[in-house]
Amino acid sequence: AHQKRRASLCIRYRLSLIRPQMASGGAEATARRAILPVAFAFFACMLTGCQLDSSKHSVANWVAEASYLDTFSVAMPGNSTPGKLNSCAGDSNIPEPLRCSGHGRCRDWFSPLPDADAAGQLGGLRFCECDLNWAGPECEMAQKSQFTAFLLSICGGFAGADQFYLGSWSMAVLKLCSLGGFGFWWIFDVVRTGSTPVHAADGIRVAADLPHWAFVLLVVSFSCVLGFAISIWSIHRQRLQKARELLLLQFEAHSGAKGYSTMASR
Repeated sequence: AHQKRRASLCIRYRLSLIRPQMASGGAEATARRAILPVAFAFFACMLTGCQLDSSKHSVANWVAEASYLDTFSVAMPGNSTPGKLNSCAGDSNIPEPLRCSGHGRCRDWFSPLPDADAAGQLGGLRFCECDLNWAGPECEMAQKSQFTAFLLSICGGFAGADQFYLGSWSMAVLKLCSLGGFGFWWIFDVVRTGSTPVHAADGIRVAADLPHWAFVLLVVSFSCVLGFAISIWSIHRQRLQKARELLLLQFEAHSGAKGYSTMASR
């Protein structure tokens, strides 16, 4: 009986030591389980739309933007009546020389139809066809020349001349400092500016005044001239290296003969 009582006391003592450890272990497990939901909630609050300090404005953005009608409308000079979006419209009172800002002509949107009734319904729809080097709904935006940009890219592309012409000043300075991207950027821009009308810094494409056959002919000629120049440089460099080696051999032979004669005289 004494031994049983002693064993029961030992068991109670051990249980009293284990229970706080089990309680602390349960608290740690609970904390670990709560970390993941808290992290998800934190990142969810950081998403767009959940920020408390979101920007506020009293006027809607589409209202604050400039009106398309005010930007592109046309009207008679000195006329106070509201302008029209299309100077080629059938009810427009603008004279023909003043239509399309004087840089284009009005063209029918639909081709002539044999049916008179259909032609009467659809024939009145006309829009501006801009002259070369002009763009925009009313031909009011001046375009830069693709031919000029291409020639500047070939002749001065290593110095960023084409980027300066297009108005990309930061890209031009970077291209100038890297000498055309060590040649790779230069070659890339030669092909890019010649193969298609690129965008200038103002967002308007350059005028397509470079025929495709002229681009191909100039690129092939440029490649031949560049390859010929590299070949001449390589041949000249090889000749200099051979001449240097020949001088070294002659100097060594002269020094050896001089030493041999000195030893023979002794």
